[in-house]
Amino acid sequence: MKTILIYKRLIYFVFLSMIFGSVNAQSVFKMPVFYGKTIDNKTIDSTYFKNKITFISFFYIGCGPCMKEIPVLNKLNDHFKGTKFQLLAIAPHTPSQLILFNSIDSVSGNATAKRYRTESIRYPILPECQEDGSTGMSPKCYTISSKFGVNSYPTSVIINEKNEILMTTEGFPMRQNDEETLQEMIKMIEGYLK
Repeated sequence: MKTILIYKRLIYFVFLSMIFGSVNAQSVFKMPVFYGKTIDNKTIDSTYFKNKITFISFFYIGCGPCMKEIPVLNKLNDHFKGTKFQLLAIAPHTPSQLILFNSIDSVSGNATAKRYRTESIRYPILPECQEDGSTGMSPKCYTISSKFGVNSYPTSVIINEKNEILMTTEGFPMRQNDEETLQEMIKMIEGYLK
């Protein structure tokens, strides 16, 4: 019976690897401690994650796969509204850069979004840079992502109710269509919500 369980887990891991590209299997690690304010002034600290399944998307403005994943993550967020699932975007940009990018009314931000054929992010966005003139190239702008070992974008991390890292993936699955990708992600999240 124990052998069957091990094989099922192995098959599941292989399945996730095929879906998401690079999946890092890992023992359960505590999430690194960090805090900050989202662009809509929501406090992000350890209490934000308590009793929630959290999908963290580390993205970078201008990263093609990052921009492609935004509409899918918006739909994922909408699908799980009212449950213990939540999404959080973290980016190595200043609050003003992220507000501009995410603004529907902004000519400059909207141009970037249009260039990548994406839409505004409808879940909390946490900037890693301060409004001190730092840009995404400054080491000061990777204070959170470096704690998670992010070295490529997008990177997704799933955190459980106990602030433990369940899974880390690099890249965005490029399926035939976004609906196929969304359905695969919904199945995965439903597994974590059980």
